Amino acid sequence: MRNRLPLWVLTAAAVLALLAGAGCGVRGSLDTPPKAASDMPPPSRPGEPPAHKPTILDPLIR
Repeated sequence: MRNRLPLWVLTAAAVLALLAGAGCGVRGSLDTPPKAASDMPPPSRPGEPPAHKPTILDPLIR
C-alpha cells in the first residue's frame, strides 16, 4: 500500500511546526534591565530631530 503523503511533506510540516514553536517568545518581563535604561541617551525635545548616529552605510546614501 502506498503512503498518502510523501515523506518530504511530513518532514516539511514537522520543521515548520518546530520553527513556529521556537518563535513563540521568551519568558520574562518586557521591561528594560536597569543598566540598559541608564545607558540610553536623554530623549530629544519634541520639535528637534534625533541626533544622527553614523553607520557603515552612510557613504552609500549621502
